[in-house]
Parts: sequence; C-alpha cells; structure tokens
Amino acid sequence: MNAKYIHIGKSTILWEKASFTRVFKFLKNNSLSRAELSDGNGNVKNIHYGDILIKFSECLYTDEGNNIPYIINDNIAYKLLKLSPLINGDIVFSDAAEDNTVGKCVEIITHNGTDLVAGLHTIPCRPTIKFAEGYLGYYLNSTAFHNQLLQYIQGTKISSISKKSICQTIISYPSEIINQQKIVSYFQSLDSLIQTTSKKLASLKQIKAASLQSMFPQEGETVPKVRFKGFEGEWEKVPFGSFLKESYERSTVENEDILLSSAITGVYLNSELFGHQRGASNIGYKKIKKNMLILSTQNLHLGNANVNLRFEHGLISPAYKVYEIVNISPLFLQQWIKMDSTKVFFLNATTAGASLCRKNIVWDDLYKQIVLIPSKNEQVKIGLFFSNLDKQISLQTQRLEKLKQIKAACLDKMFV
Repeated sequence: MNAKYIHIGKSTILWEKASFTRVFKFLKNNSLSRAELSDGNGNVKNIHYGDILIKFSECLYTDEGNNIPYIINDNIAYKLLKLSPLINGDIVFSDAAEDNTVGKCVEIITHNGTDLVAGLHTIPCRPTIKFAEGYLGYYLNSTAFHNQLLQYIQGTKISSISKKSICQTIISYPSEIINQQKIVSYFQSLDSLIQTTSKKLASLKQIKAASLQSMFPQEGETVPKVRFKGFEGEWEKVPFGSFLKESYERSTVENEDILLSSAITGVYLNSELFGHQRGASNIGYKKIKKNMLILSTQNLHLGNANVNLRFEHGLISPAYKVYEIVNISPLFLQQWIKMDSTKVFFLNATTAGASLCRKNIVWDDLYKQIVLIPSKNEQVKIGLFFSNLDKQISLQTQRLEKLKQIKAACLDKMFV
C-alpha cells in the first residue's frame, strides 16, 4: 500500500493506493440465463450482466425498485442464496460485453435485507476494508479505474475480462472516510438532478403522445376527441397534394448557401450530421426556405419528412423533394407528418424497393391520398400548442445531456 497527497482547491487530501486483492475478496456467481429469470414476482433477485451494462447506474439501490429480475425456480434460488448472498457494499462486475464497456460494475446498496445473488457473466466481490457507502460504485466506474482494465480485455466480437486480470488493478481512495463521503455526495447530487430531469422529460413526452392521440382524429373518425374552445364541426377531407407546390429552384454556383440535410429526427446542417462537407460539388442542389416541406424519396415511410422550421434558407440534396406549402399551418403540418399514423399514410403510396428501408414512392398516388385538416385558425392553435411542448422537450433534453456530460467529466477527472 502506498499513499499520495492530492490538492483539491484549498484542501489537501491524502489518497491511498492498494492492490485489488488487498481490498477485495471474490464471491460466487451463477450461470442462470435470462429465460430463467422473471420481471414479475419472486423471492430472490438475480443480477444479470446485461442489466449492469444497460439498465443499472453505478450504485444499485435495491430498496427503490430498480427492476432487478427474480429467479423463477425458488428451489434453485434459495440454494444460490445460501451459497453466496450479496450484501450492502458488495460489488458486481460485468465480465462480458460487445464493446469496451466490459468491466462496468454496480455497488449494492441495500438496507432492507433484499435477497440478492450475482448471475450470468458477473464477477461479484466484497470489500475487506471499510469504505463510504457509494464510493466504490463511482470509483470503479471511473476513467481512472477503467483505463487499468483496458489492457486486459480479450476477444473480438465479444469482449471479456477475467478475475485474474482484475486482480492486477490498483484501488485508489481517500484515506479518510469523510473525504470519500464528500465525493459520493457530489455524485449523488448530480444523479438526483439527472433523475429529476429524466422524469420531467419522460412526462413531457407522455403528455405529447397522449395529446397527439386526442387532438387529431383517429382512423375512421373526422373529429378529434379534444379540441380548443370555440372550434367544432368535422375536419375537412383534402388530397395531400392540394396544399403542396413543388419547388425546383437549384443552385448554380458552388457553395451558394449553407448545406442542409433532412433526417428522421429533423433538419440539420450537414456538418451536424456528418462532421464534414459531403460530395464533390453542390451545384444543382435544391434551394429551400423556411417553412418548406422536405420529403425523402427513399425512406419517407420511416419518418424522413420535415417542415423546415429551423433555417431561413439553405441547400439540400436533389435526392429530396421540396415543396412550398399553401393554406396550411407549417407548425400543424410538422406535427401531422411526425405521427406514427402518417408513416402508414406514406407507406400506402409505396411499392417494393431495393430493401425494406428503401421503397419506391408512387408520387401521384401519394398526392391523391386524403388528409383531414381543420380550419386555419384551429391549425394555428394546435401547431402552437405542440411547438411550445416541443420546445420544453428540447430544453429538458439539452439539460439532461449537459448533466450527463458533467458527470462523465467528473468520473474522468475526480479520481486518481
């Protein structure tokens, strides 16, 4: 064991280093497959490596209903529990993954005596010295520790790590428990903000999904279930092409305007999607303006359709069709084209193509298909409602991403 002083702000913290075998002893795991587990009722919970990689955070609070699966066969479950139960403070590593996330782990935090065992492709272990609750969960998932594992990862399609390899690592920790607790408290605060923001985002998405279902007529209906005050009567049946005017204006010189691209998730700068300028020349690209409709000629049925609400003007590949829209609210149209039912609407105007993703569009058939639209005033109301909802969703999405970036940076820099 050796020690090192690290200066953090005005404080000097003594960090100790010890071999993995000095700090931990290994426990036993089982090899139960996912088919032998249930998300329903049971008596003994089982930690599967896939859940460590995808579902669980650094600290697994068993008291908070983290959807840990149960072992279906109680006889097997209690035999495994008697052999090697997991307790508060234990660590469970994933020893396999499809990438370098192998070695991700969870610290078990349980205060209610949850019956729990370690399952398939896991390496469970128990600390032999005292740590602040949660410290090991964050440290063992930090860049500082994971970088030690990288040199020992084996395999091509499936990456794996062994007990022998983990034993080669060094564990770093502040010598005083109070300083470990300070680190844990900081990450717990970040996790709380991330969880709160995630819940807000999920709630907003649920509100939008429910609103789309209730504020647009469902199949076979001509009026929605929910309307703004002052609007009544059936929505009008019109051909899809009746409010479209195709635009054929193209660029005549190189780099005449910014290059844009349409994706399932929206309209972007080319550089945002691809990180570089695509193609040898953009002469002949189609000119688009704000509020014009962009339709993909290949994967329209997958949702690659957008009203350009973001950019005042730009150029887009001639592989897209672009339209001026007439007598319809752009905000309303954007919501309609992004509905799941609209994907079916587009699919109905296609024939078999080069693949399941790429289908041939029969444009005349598409233009003749019937769309239900309300009065212009009701369109505007609906469009503004969903536009404001989308802004809130975007704001929470950006906030969540920023918080995750801050946490990742701290996991990268805070440990030695």
